[in-house]
Amino acid sequence: MVRFLKTILFRNFTCHNITHHMKTEFLAPDLFTQSATKKASINGREYEITPGETILAFVRRHFDQQAIPTLCDAPNLEPFGSCRVCSVEVSKPGVPGKRTVASCHTPVEEGMIIETESESIQKLRKNILELVLTDHPLDCLTCEVNGNCELQDVAARVGIRKVRYPDGKNHLHRTKDLSHPYMTSDLSKCIMCYRCVRACDEVQGQLVLSVMGRGFDSQIIKGMNQSFMDSDCVSCGACAQACPTSAISDVFQSKALVGQDKVRTVCTYCGVGCNLEVSVKSGKILSIQAPYSAEVNQGHLFEGAVCISFLQSPGSSSTADDTEKRDTRACELE
Repeated sequence: MVRFLKTILFRNFTCHNITHHMKTEFLAPDLFTQSATKKASINGREYEITPGETILAFVRRHFDQQAIPTLCDAPNLEPFGSCRVCSVEVSKPGVPGKRTVASCHTPVEEGMIIETESESIQKLRKNILELVLTDHPLDCLTCEVNGNCELQDVAARVGIRKVRYPDGKNHLHRTKDLSHPYMTSDLSKCIMCYRCVRACDEVQGQLVLSVMGRGFDSQIIKGMNQSFMDSDCVSCGACAQACPTSAISDVFQSKALVGQDKVRTVCTYCGVGCNLEVSVKSGKILSIQAPYSAEVNQGHLFEGAVCISFLQSPGSSSTADDTEKRDTRACELE
């Protein structure tokens, strides 16, 4: 009797599994394929979307990184939406009217119709850039980041040829902070994109930089509105690399376009293996930055960026050939 019951149960279980397997193998793939193919339109053409991505990521994936201009966006930072330069027009079938949204933090949806270069969007971007430039020094030819300035690039991309607004109240009176042995700031060139504050928080986790004031009186501060030297800055350089202008930089002028070549190497401060990009001219090291494309550190500088003074000190070789051999553990700040 027990053997008979076991046989019946085994047959039922086997039949159930075979039926379930047949349903999964022959029915499920078609259903899954149909439900997984979701599309949205970019400037009149449909493209497949990936769940969870933003409009900016969606457009860049199908075109390139310059498809939509941005100022407050950075590869290693969370979407923020403060500059609004990345604005696009969106609409959906059956829903009247169009909406203007910031593409950096707006999720793309199935059936969404996205226009990245409509006439109204181009006018909006120009207007935003013109307002930014009314409160920005126009000393581009002598600026450290001339030729490597994101504000300069975006202004050219948007088509700024003149500023329609008259001179008004501005922040050009702000003085430079040269108190720190490594970091510098010139907040008269700040465009309040918050990238430095977010990098200090999200990338380095130090929270040294923050914002004080409201509206026109808003400004970036270090610590309790102190100098770089008096603050708790750890000299990682994340804020300098994140800054789209030269509002925050370093004494090595890491963002200046003076290097003849860039050497990719690995920091040996610890065992993580962070990638570094060394700017070189005539065999001499000019600056060190962390490439955003590096899988390990993704634009995080850690300690390696402030080792130039050690490499250029007496008795230490500073040639590019020795960069990969140099143990940067000797660069630890006191």
